[in-house]
Amino acid sequence: MFKNKVNFILVVFVLLIVFIYYNQDPESVLDSGSESNLNILETGKMQDNINNEELDKKIVVHLAGNVKKPGVYKLNKNDRLVDLIKAAGGLKEKADLAKINLAEKLYDGQKIFIEEKIKIKPSSTFADPENEVNEKSVINNFSANSSLININQADQNRLEKLSGIGPAKAAAIIKYREQNDYFSRKEDLLNVSGIGEKTLENIRDEIVLQ
Repeated sequence: MFKNKVNFILVVFVLLIVFIYYNQDPESVLDSGSESNLNILETGKMQDNINNEELDKKIVVHLAGNVKKPGVYKLNKNDRLVDLIKAAGGLKEKADLAKINLAEKLYDGQKIFIEEKIKIKPSSTFADPENEVNEKSVINNFSANSSLININQADQNRLEKLSGIGPAKAAAIIKYREQNDYFSRKEDLLNVSGIGEKTLENIRDEIVLQ
């Protein structure tokens, strides 16, 4: 009799515990650590969605030379060189503004080097012949490089100066550039209507990509 009474009390006690557990506030079941982890997971998932949506709107560009903070920058797809320079803290005093186009359109993977102004010493009767030769070499090299045509930036008239490129082919290059943003390789010119292997070889040494 006593044993049955004890068993009955134990059953009632267990039922009471179960009843209290299932009728408590659901929020109190989760500890603060669980809630924090949940928030982190949701935030991370939301961030991944944002990154996927904006992936095609961003470009990464390397800026070097005479800027205050050279480095690699992530920018909007439609940003120009002036926006990149602002992100880098501006130009140094020695930067040569005459050699850059602040309105230049940027593209992903591009590297831009801001050159320093070339100081040419005045001629002197006792000038060092070796230094004079070096200065002439620098000037000649710059002149040679500046004659190259940037197919990612050149306008119709500039493109027509390339060997074998007339108005129709120049217009086709600009059309391709507008549809594809930029040329990542010289060989991409083969995708332009009217330009074949022979034309590409004729202008390969006359063009640059940046």
